[in-house]
Amino acid sequence: MSVDEPRTVFIVGAGPGDPRLITLAGVEALQAADVVLHDRLISPALLKLAENAELLDVGKTPGAPAISQAQINTLMIEHSRSGRRVVRLKGGDPFVFGRGGEEASALAAAGIPMQIVPGVSSAFAAAASVGIAVTDRRAASAVTIITGSEGDGAAPPIDWGAVASVGGTIVVMMGWRNFDEIVQRLTEAGLPPTTPAAAIEQAWTGSQRAVFAPLDELSEQAGGMAAPVTVVIGETTQLATPEVSWTVPGRRILVTRARAQMPPLVERLRAFNAEVIELPTIEISPVDAAPIDATVGRLAAGAFDIICLTSVNGVQALWGALRRNELDARVFSAAQVAAIGSETAGALEERGITPDLIPERFTSEALADELTRSDLEGRRVLLARAARGSPLLAERLRKAGAEVEDLALYDVVTPSADREALRELERGVDVATLTSPSTADGLAKLVRGRVDVDSLHAVCIGPVTAEAAARLGFPVVGVAQRHTISGLAEAVGRYLSSLPPAEAESADSA
Repeated sequence: MSVDEPRTVFIVGAGPGDPRLITLAGVEALQAADVVLHDRLISPALLKLAENAELLDVGKTPGAPAISQAQINTLMIEHSRSGRRVVRLKGGDPFVFGRGGEEASALAAAGIPMQIVPGVSSAFAAAASVGIAVTDRRAASAVTIITGSEGDGAAPPIDWGAVASVGGTIVVMMGWRNFDEIVQRLTEAGLPPTTPAAAIEQAWTGSQRAVFAPLDELSEQAGGMAAPVTVVIGETTQLATPEVSWTVPGRRILVTRARAQMPPLVERLRAFNAEVIELPTIEISPVDAAPIDATVGRLAAGAFDIICLTSVNGVQALWGALRRNELDARVFSAAQVAAIGSETAGALEERGITPDLIPERFTSEALADELTRSDLEGRRVLLARAARGSPLLAERLRKAGAEVEDLALYDVVTPSADREALRELERGVDVATLTSPSTADGLAKLVRGRVDVDSLHAVCIGPVTAEAAARLGFPVVGVAQRHTISGLAEAVGRYLSSLPPAEAESADSA
């Protein structure tokens, strides 16, 4: 072919990292190529598709000498005019912060025919890799993509006030090196520093990690990350389903609830394609029924103004006492019912009782705050709960003038060790789930002399459990934002998505 007949240059998007995410059109262009000018982070598996082509690495490494854009343009033009089929292979999408527009303009000015093959942009794919939808009807109807390389070129500077005020999701690309400055500009422009955010490192590669944190804490919590890092800022990160991340399958998760209460959490965690080890660290033990039956009789007679239930176990035990005494939900008709947590409330609703009060935070302290907003002087309060519950709630209510009766419905004890589960635990787990201070205490007792507590990274259902776990020496690596089993599963997914894939980690340590 003569130099008067230049060949078509294909500007191809390689996608965000995983070679399977390139388009079919991109694969066809590579297979037919004579020369491929590729970026630095292109997967070797994609380059193998161009088995008959000359491969030219024209990638730019931050802070290091690199071939200029003008030189890349010249190479494309010269190879095209020499009659070679040229592919310019670029990470992500060539037209999203990829200088694809500049290259297309250079080819057009030189009279070189071209085709554009779009790619999956990491602006969206990095977020999707950990289950973040950058737009979601529940939280964001707009997405703004900005570059951390502001000022690199003739484009006007970023209007940080507009970015902060437009709402929706903000995606920051190529900005990790100066991310602290970006945070400062966004917060000075009015974006709350507590805005939820996530940093995703090496998305869709074997080294992928993700960290979820408030905007003003993200840089510190993800301090070990190195470019490329994509940052997603906004409420959609709160709705993430990080368990879909490919870094989660193969992980080992310890569940420590009472045996009868394990199935809902185990089912959620197994849906991650993770391996779940079941080690009950607590057991619900009955207590003397006589005091319970006597109190239930006074409850039926209208002896209490407020009834507080703090757990599903408490609801179950109380209903057992009602049935035993041939009573039913009508005993609550004259009393205000308060419940700690959505699961406790759900257990009551299953039995025909809609709680009058559920604190926003599922803790005894939060319930005390809510109850003491009203005048409690002389009011009769029944605390129906575990035998060794925290004294805080009763003390706060008595101090406010209430007459408090603390009824032990059941006891929590440490069961005999499940030896098979302990052997599995000794092989190592990636995370241990803790649903109460009692599960943390029971786990510490069961593993004593077998496994170091400080090697068991714990994700806790709430702050009270987290405080108890930390006192016992467990490294607390996550706390559920919603203090429920679903919230705990989500917190586990977020933590595991911050780790590289299990296969990659084991290969590195071999």
